[in-house]
Amino acid sequence: MSGGWKAIGFSLLMLLTSLSGCLDSDEEVEENVINLVVHYDSTSGTIQQSFIGGSQISLTGVTLNFDFARTTSDFDLATFSIEPGDGRSPISVNADETANIDVEYELHGLFSVVLTATDVEENSENMTLTVRVEKHIEWSEQNSAQPDVMPINTEPDNEGPVPMTLQIKSTVENPENFQGIAGSPVTITWELTDPDDVSKGMKSEQIADGQDAVWDFTLAFPERGIHDLSITLDQGADERVNVNHVIDILYDDAESAVNPFPTESGNDDSQTESE
Repeated sequence: MSGGWKAIGFSLLMLLTSLSGCLDSDEEVEENVINLVVHYDSTSGTIQQSFIGGSQISLTGVTLNFDFARTTSDFDLATFSIEPGDGRSPISVNADETANIDVEYELHGLFSVVLTATDVEENSENMTLTVRVEKHIEWSEQNSAQPDVMPINTEPDNEGPVPMTLQIKSTVENPENFQGIAGSPVTITWELTDPDDVSKGMKSEQIADGQDAVWDFTLAFPERGIHDLSITLDQGADERVNVNHVIDILYDDAESAVNPFPTESGNDDSQTESE
């Protein structure tokens, strides 16, 4: 009898375990009620900024669009939202009103962006993308005997990695004397210093009247913070120069692949992965 009861007990245990597995499987199916599909043509961009005489004259940010139109749920969808990854609060829209969200960035960095869909039963699904935002700066100063120091902020707008490179192309011109009198050559010195005022690069060059000189310099993995780009003229020079800096703050190509809205003639490889 003892062996028989043991056999019956084992059979009951196996039956309960099987039922438990079925219940767990059903729960997983019930939880995954949202099929999150988001389309986006770009996951990267470059901010454009311009200065004249040390004053900003323009700033064009990067705007990325995310389309949730093909997201579905077993229930009515309530909201679509995006966490930009730069410290801002999530951007949320009513799913009954629109399926598109635009996200604008005005500061550079590699951002971890979370896309989320929520239905009326408060079920939600999300996915995470990496967005790369770089920066291009143009700085111009004319007829200056003492050019301004240009501050370059390499601090990303989050706690992410520092830029991969800081690229500088600086052109200095010794303009001709408009009075018809031959001008003098001028010796200038470029220097880039880091946030601790440590020199990271320097170059001196003599520029003849009516000529210009260029400094191409690249700093790999610059420290976080303000770097200063300065130009000094040789002491006692009675000359004025025109300055044009072109600065690029660049990151590793670590952004997520794009997922454009499929065309009618193309294959519909809609993104359905979620995290």
